Amino acid sequence: MREICDEIMEKMRSTENEKEFCSCLYKYILNRLELPDDTKETDIYYLVLYSVRIKMPDEDIKTLESRLATVDCHQTSYIVSKKTLLMMETERKLGVALSADDATNVKSTTEYAELLWRAKNV
Repeated sequence: MREICDEIMEKMRSTENEKEFCSCLYKYILNRLELPDDTKETDIYYLVLYSVRIKMPDEDIKTLESRLATVDCHQTSYIVSKKTLLMMETERKLGVALSADDATNVKSTTEYAELLWRAKNV
């Protein structure tokens, strides 16, 4: 898995095509979260939730989401923390940094790809 993620990241760094960049980012996120290639969801929050659900298949999605929605001392849920860490890792590997406001407001992989693309090509 790590090798695949590294290969996808290298494509993201080197591509001159925004559409290919967006596609690579989606593949990178799916691989990083160990989700199937045929996943259709694009909301990063739900992608993270599904990645946890795969590891806990006996839990129904609503119960799992409820359990994971409890907050820690920073008032952040497990899913939000995992989403944030995924985004921070992606930005670090691309050598870009998004503003806290931009990162907080990102919902979909497409929105995220557009922000990263702009930051990468500044």
